[in-house]
Amino acid sequence: MAAFVPTVSVMRPYRVLICLLAVGLVSSCATPGPPLPPPPTIDEIVRLSAAGVPADDIIERMRDARAVYRLPASELAKLNGQGVPDKVIDYMQRTYIESERYDEYLRTRDLYLWYGWPSYHGVYPYGYWYPYPGWRPL
Repeated sequence: MAAFVPTVSVMRPYRVLICLLAVGLVSSCATPGPPLPPPPTIDEIVRLSAAGVPADDIIERMRDARAVYRLPASELAKLNGQGVPDKVIDYMQRTYIESERYDEYLRTRDLYLWYGWPSYHGVYPYGYWYPYPGWRPL
């Protein structure tokens, strides 16, 4: 008597079930964390500084909220005049610079990824190399 050999029609539901379970397990791992607290506003920072809250506590609130303050130098000078500690102002400026660096990194990474190095113009495979730096077609 011949042994039972499963056919494609018998194995197909199991493959689908296994694929669905795998997708379910992988997608369940990508759950977002708890929401971030709201970042302190500029007025709150001035109020906290005037109330005598230590600079480290203000910075901790800003760090917990992942706040980035894109302020010009004149606004930072006004904050200093309103009594905000230098440590807080330095932290605000440092987070702004770090966020700009990261944005530029992402922009150039995507540019190099899709379009090649800076001297390569055009889209693969129809692009071309300039013969030497500085040369441009007329």
